Amino acid sequence: MSLILVPRNTPCFEPGQTFRRIQAMITILAVAHNPITLHHIRLVLEREGFHILSATSGKLALALAKEYRPSLIILDIMLPDMSGFELCSQLRTMPLIDQAPILFVSTYQSAQYVARALNCGGDDYLRVPFIGRELYARVRALLRRAKKAVNGATTIHMDSGQQSVAVNGKPIDLTPTEFQLLKHLCTRPDQHHTAASLLEALWQYPSGSGDTALVRNHIRNLRCKIENDPKHPSIILSLHGRGYTIKAHVTFETAEDNASLQPSG
Repeated sequence: MSLILVPRNTPCFEPGQTFRRIQAMITILAVAHNPITLHHIRLVLEREGFHILSATSGKLALALAKEYRPSLIILDIMLPDMSGFELCSQLRTMPLIDQAPILFVSTYQSAQYVARALNCGGDDYLRVPFIGRELYARVRALLRRAKKAVNGATTIHMDSGQQSVAVNGKPIDLTPTEFQLLKHLCTRPDQHHTAASLLEALWQYPSGSGDTALVRNHIRNLRCKIENDPKHPSIILSLHGRGYTIKAHVTFETAEDNASLQPSG
């Protein structure tokens, strides 16, 4: 049975209800089959001011990660429906989650398990039992590293409700087609997109039809607007034979988010 542990004085949310993250708190997703391990993680990290979401299955963890976009994820290897390794690999393919630090916690002491955890996308490995001070130190170190990586990267903020884009905080004026093209690339940052696949996805051309020069022209126009040096792009990258991809830290704001900010009554 899967469960979400909700800290005291935290309001409950119905499944699917929009969650507005409290800005002063960092959200961490803890995933473990053992409720004692989950309780210990919650006890240590809530005391330090973190907001903790908990899950005892991989399926629930994926749903929570997609909805709440945690800043850091703590994974156990043993889960009832999939291994922590499988879950980590899936998390690494999810837009907006793929860059979140992942800390494995496990009773397995062998270096073989440590290596496998790091190879599947984990950032650190903490052996159980552990003391609270060490868990907190590992979490802080991972969050510091992640913050430095974000600070050094280009940031793109997309507002679907307002159809607006900002790059490193600077508003960018895009046409509707350019906006949809950039959004498509940004929501699938782990993929390379060929011109042919973009013609199918965005222009609804049948497979094998359409002129790929149409895509190249729009990519060139996008680069002129968002790149510091369009002739040597660092945001919209292209790899011969594989297609286009985005290299940036991307955040999204949806129409639902905008509606929730409107005053009621």
